[in-house]
Amino acid sequence: MIKVPLKRRAVLTGSGALALGLALQPSQLLSATLSPELEEKQLGQLAFIDRLARQLPSDWAFMGSDEPGQGNFDAYRYQLAMMSYTLSLAQYHFTPAWRERHHETSRKLIEKMMQFDVWGYWELTSRGAKIMDPDLKELGPGWIDPVRWQNIMYSGHLFQMVTTHHMLFGAGEYEKPKSLTFVYDPVARGMGRQEFPYDVHSLADVMIEQFRVNGWRGVECEPNAIFPECNQHPLLGLALYDACYGTEHFPMVSKRFMERFDALGYLGANASYMTYLFLKQNRVVRWDQAWGDGWTGTFLHGWNKDVAQRAYWGSRPRFIDELPDGSATINMPKRREGYSHGHGFMATAAAEIGDHETRDALLDYADRYWDPTWEGETLRYPRRDEYSLPGDGPNVWRRVQPLTGNGLLGLARLGGRNRIYNMIARPFDETHYAEPSLAAIDYPSIQVLSARYDRAAGTLVFSLQPGRNANQPLTRYHIANIDRNRSFYLSRDGRPLVRNEGGALQTLTGDIEVRWSDNGLEISQCLTSRAAMQLVYA
Repeated sequence: MIKVPLKRRAVLTGSGALALGLALQPSQLLSATLSPELEEKQLGQLAFIDRLARQLPSDWAFMGSDEPGQGNFDAYRYQLAMMSYTLSLAQYHFTPAWRERHHETSRKLIEKMMQFDVWGYWELTSRGAKIMDPDLKELGPGWIDPVRWQNIMYSGHLFQMVTTHHMLFGAGEYEKPKSLTFVYDPVARGMGRQEFPYDVHSLADVMIEQFRVNGWRGVECEPNAIFPECNQHPLLGLALYDACYGTEHFPMVSKRFMERFDALGYLGANASYMTYLFLKQNRVVRWDQAWGDGWTGTFLHGWNKDVAQRAYWGSRPRFIDELPDGSATINMPKRREGYSHGHGFMATAAAEIGDHETRDALLDYADRYWDPTWEGETLRYPRRDEYSLPGDGPNVWRRVQPLTGNGLLGLARLGGRNRIYNMIARPFDETHYAEPSLAAIDYPSIQVLSARYDRAAGTLVFSLQPGRNANQPLTRYHIANIDRNRSFYLSRDGRPLVRNEGGALQTLTGDIEVRWSDNGLEISQCLTSRAAMQLVYA
């Protein structure tokens, strides 16, 4: 696996450390502004993801689509997966030292993926479809288990969500046998209750076995159809599985998959990825679409940057239309059902590739024409089925589909150059979970803009601000995993607030209170505006 070098950081200069009399090295004085901070719209979309994740079972408010059978791109599985990937970028790049909120949201997204509403379509889809198998004469018997064979369009996402969850939070909830058990028990249907037990390890086994049986060409979504975009997710899942459990599955599987990818021409001469491969016929089918190139390119870039970069810059001119107002969207001269999916996936690809100008123009278009709606802390882009309004100019389309509004715009907004790639190439190790971190944050009264522990410098850097509807200035939170016997200081905006020597705390200002508790360092302070905080070990 390629290792990405750490970027050089600038240092904060000033008299804060001298005033404390602590022996600090210059490399320990990190500026909080150098750690990337979440911005208002990013916070709003994360809050909406959090809201959707915490809805009651089978409550799919704001997630319904115009396709009733969970067979199209607005299916719950895709929305949940893209929301999960958005959350993972926030956790890894912005708040790695604040886990409690995103850990719970991630777990709830996985719980929703396990609901029958999400995967029950497979009982019928597994029987086959002539559109995906032109030689099909009659439907097969089908089966219920949504993981054991084919259906990578569901199982691949579940696997990546679970392995990402393990890497980010280190809790290992899905390692135990039967920790991922599918329950089939619909009323007045079938032969009675059935259970299909899995865990992260058996999921990995299923992924690898299907690649092997299919000659490393990929795993089918629907019977007989291999889509390039859906196969990126089990590959990324295997990379993270290797990181978590010390295996070496990803190098072997990805190498053999890429050999077949090249041999069969999954990437065409026009720099667009194939639509799908008919497995039995071993025939590539092409129907170039922005959503396909954007989706495949976004996640392929997570492990094979060279191919993804070449494809993106080759296909981008065909798909992107720049409007006179400075925004951009997909070049679409007439109505097309999946229009907003193409827009959203090209935005996610532009972000990951590092074409931030295009990403920002696509997001600007969404903000101009897609009715961004604030409700308390949450920002959402509501579903809209109509295509245009009277007076709209050329290539101004109002149609917004749930996958785009709930998942793709957030993924693009939280994304950036190499953000998926870096998360895969530099996963957290076991030491990460024992490092100083924020806890007991009163969300949403307090918003965490950033939280990162720099191991080399021995510095916890975090930024807080009051929530949009916060009604009191007093803020309480904890810093966990802190060594009370080591000397440190705590500062705000470069101004020393607290000093610790051998467990004896000394406050240096009147607007903060600190004490030791079982959970670490308990802090009470007034917070009426953004606060850039540092805790630095001597």
